Amino acid sequence: MKKGLKIFLIVIACILGLAVIGGGVSLVLLNLTANAEEYTMGDDVIRSVTAVVGERKVTSTSTKVGDGVQTKAMHYQSESTQQDLNAYVQYLMGDGGFILTKDMDLNEIPATVQMGKASVEEGQILLLTIDYDVFGYTITIQKGKGSLTVYDQ
Repeated sequence: MKKGLKIFLIVIACILGLAVIGGGVSLVLLNLTANAEEYTMGDDVIRSVTAVVGERKVTSTSTKVGDGVQTKAMHYQSESTQQDLNAYVQYLMGDGGFILTKDMDLNEIPATVQMGKASVEEGQILLLTIDYDVFGYTITIQKGKGSLTVYDQ
């Protein structure tokens, strides 16, 4: 085999090896981040769904900042979506200090739950939205300037 071809194949093998290692590390970090005991948004700390119902399979996470709003989203797969959400919503409305900002019915699938509360930072609010179906749920937390409109039952 020619020396140039041999070097080329070694370089390709190294690149593929690094890609596999990088992908594995990314998956581990994804699960560690989304399965943490709490979500943080600046100075605000919210107990995570994992802390309330136990570890669930994380399929994606995202973080972005735009127009003065910080957004974090975590998608969880679960075979017990309704039980998870009942427990988590009860926590959020109790010890979590959140209030409903729109009507909800956890028996309706698919659906959305939206809650909010004042941030510990003056003039800021936190909105927590849970979009769910029979396969899992996405928890999206947004933080920005604003005021809350309480859903009046």
